[in-house]
Amino acid sequence: MGQIDELEQAELGLIGSTIQSAGTVLSELDFDPTDFRHPVMEQTWRIMSAMRHDGKPIDVVTLSNELSTSDMPVDPALLYRSLEAAPSAASATYYASIVSEHAARRRLATVGRAITDMAQQPGNIDNLIDQARKRLDQNTRVNTTSPVQYVWETIDDTIETFDQDDTFIPTPWVSLNEIIGGLRPGALYTIGARPGVGKSVLGVELGLAMAQHGGVAMFSLEMSQDDVNKRILSNQQEIPMNRLMSPKELTEADYRKIAEWRQQYRRPFAVNKSPETSITEIRRFARNVDRRDPIAGVVVDYLQLMAQAPQDRRSRQEFVSDMSRNLKLLAMELDVPVVMLSQLNRESTSREDSRPKLSDLRESGSIEQDSDVVMLLHRDITDPGKAHDLQMIIAKNRHGRPGGLTFDFAGHYSKIREQHNGF
Repeated sequence: MGQIDELEQAELGLIGSTIQSAGTVLSELDFDPTDFRHPVMEQTWRIMSAMRHDGKPIDVVTLSNELSTSDMPVDPALLYRSLEAAPSAASATYYASIVSEHAARRRLATVGRAITDMAQQPGNIDNLIDQARKRLDQNTRVNTTSPVQYVWETIDDTIETFDQDDTFIPTPWVSLNEIIGGLRPGALYTIGARPGVGKSVLGVELGLAMAQHGGVAMFSLEMSQDDVNKRILSNQQEIPMNRLMSPKELTEADYRKIAEWRQQYRRPFAVNKSPETSITEIRRFARNVDRRDPIAGVVVDYLQLMAQAPQDRRSRQEFVSDMSRNLKLLAMELDVPVVMLSQLNRESTSREDSRPKLSDLRESGSIEQDSDVVMLLHRDITDPGKAHDLQMIIAKNRHGRPGGLTFDFAGHYSKIREQHNGF
């Protein structure tokens, strides 16, 4: 039997098995009626779905009556042919998978032709590749069933994972790991702080921790590649930042440390150099990092500086909300932690207790909703005696308890150190 005959048999069988089930298959299958190649089959499926929705019985007689008055009349002989093609209602899943696979192949061929045309168009090649990838993602999904399974049927699989090693990436701080467990694949971590408090230092340190486990893609919209390099060098070799920023002040001992570090440091930590960062650019750069080394994490510094296209007429709050959601989806798509730095509103400075709250996250309430963990930083930079005390408020922890920690902020080394728990 040829390919066309197989598809026709599968489409007839799917209709027939649905009739034999008295319509229950319609509630059990995740099936898109546009997957049918023949419009008559699609029409029949949609009529059955409408009957099911309205609580009408579904059999050959009732279905024939509904089809006879539809916009696309269907020969009743088709229904009898479909019953002959389907040995039982239990075969519906098998037939649906065949129909969906053929539909995906047809769409793939269509998208392939469209991508060929796109390749001849002018424009930035990375944008064209991203558009092509989106077309593939949107048009080549194979619809499958989602079988109903009760907890007692799946609990054994869950218990088996108890003996498996954690896939969390530890942060550099034991006290923080005790609260959040580390950086979880697929999770979004938001670090909120006002300017100058230390969120960029924390972002770089988390990036360095993730770089021990694979590639890291960092997007710094305030710092250049040189600035990030100097922060990493200061952090790793404890060379004061002020001397790195004014190289004439570097000592011979500093240069020896730099030479030693150059020979040893080979972590896959990449900084995006694009002056404007969009979610498309983040996704593209992260995938390019992944091609060199399996990606372990993404750092975005910071959310409110992400570029909004000139033709984008949404409010800034809507745009930031969309970016937040897209970064969460990216974490799930790549199955890596994404660290998102965020600016805080200044209102908290006028409160008697100036420590930040979740409501201080700037321009978007959805940041809290999208984030798995929200860490708010506070440091009294006006008091020299307290400026080194960095308070970290775990304001949201989807998989554990909230909490508060105090660290020693060694900004001259671009480093945060353990101090003591609580404040």
